[in-house]
Amino acid sequence: MVEAPRARRAGPSRDLRLAIGGWLLFIVVETATQVAFKYAGATLDDGAGVAHLIGHALATPVVLLGFGLYFCGFLIWLTILKDVDLGRAFPMTAVIYVSTLTCAVLLFHETLNLTRIAGVVVIAAGVALLASDTRSPATTQGGED
Repeated sequence: MVEAPRARRAGPSRDLRLAIGGWLLFIVVETATQVAFKYAGATLDDGAGVAHLIGHALATPVVLLGFGLYFCGFLIWLTILKDVDLGRAFPMTAVIYVSTLTCAVLLFHETLNLTRIAGVVVIAAGVALLASDTRSPATTQGGED
C-alpha cells in the first residue's frame, strides 16, 4: 500500500523557532547598525560644515553599510509586526540596548559602571516579563480577560 504524501504543517515548534530566529536576526542587525554608525561617526569631520559632512558621509562605505543595515532592520521589523502585537513587540526591542552596550564595551572600550549594569538588568527583567505575558488580546479567546 502506498502512503499519500503528508502535507507540511507549520506546527507550534516551527513557528516558535521562526519567531525566535526573526528576533535574533533583528537584534543582530540593529546592533550591527549602531556599531557601524558609531564607527562612521568617529571618522567624520564636522568642522568643515554641514555640506562637507554630508558629502563625506555619502562617500564613506561604513556610513552606507549603516544605512543598508538600517533598511534591513526595517524590513525585519515589518515582518515581525505582521504576526506580533505592537504593544508587546516594541518593548522587546529593548534587548538591543543590552547588545549595543556589550558591543560598546568590547569594541569601543567604553566604560561599564554600576549604573549601566543596573539599567541592563532592569531592561532584561522587563523583557522577561513581556515574554511571559501569555494573555495578550491576540492569544485570548472571545475577548475574555
